Amino acid sequence: MATDAEGVIVGATAGGVPVPGEGEVYALAVTDGSRRRGVGTALLTAATERMRDHGALDQRVELPAAADPALPFYTRLGFSALSPTRWSRPLAP
Repeated sequence: MATDAEGVIVGATAGGVPVPGEGEVYALAVTDGSRRRGVGTALLTAATERMRDHGALDQRVELPAAADPALPFYTRLGFSALSPTRWSRPLAP
């Protein structure tokens, strides 16, 4: 979870390692007023570190649609297509 200076929640993420070696981003959300300020990147970075700590060697995310608005965010961070809505990236140790 991410909060602003007043303690208001501005973003949250959820993820895990449901299959040995494979991290999964279940959800990542940032409020409209906090987008493009590094909140999503910070949340994903923290989730990624937890996944690495639990043995993840790659990370995946399923988007609701092939043209999802979050797609540029994920591709900028190194995710590539496994299918039109499923994306993955390797996690360096």
